[in-house]
Amino acid sequence: GPAVSSTTTVLIRRSLPELLKGDSAVLECAITQLSSSDLYVTFQANGVDFPEKQYVDLPASNGPHSLTRRFSIPKSHWKTDNTFTCKVNQGYSNSWVSSSKIKLFGE
Repeated sequence: GPAVSSTTTVLIRRSLPELLKGDSAVLECAITQLSSSDLYVTFQANGVDFPEKQYVDLPASNGPHSLTRRFSIPKSHWKTDNTFTCKVNQGYSNSWVSSSKIKLFGE
């Protein structure tokens, strides 16, 4: 199979266009340096996966892929003490979690 890149990065951030609307909480997961493979992205609140999985089928290519996935946080999770991360699962053995955590409110 394709070589797995050790430089895969996963970042989570607020979605700025959605932030300006004020009544939604949308997070983005930005993934770079992925090899071609099937994968899925899950968002987590306090380390627990949301049930929704976003499946991605990357086409075969010579270079690494980058992609961004958005997730709308349900209002039931709009709590000041919740921290959110995103996780990328590739194949059966590879997974990456965003190195940063984000809160919807405050810092």
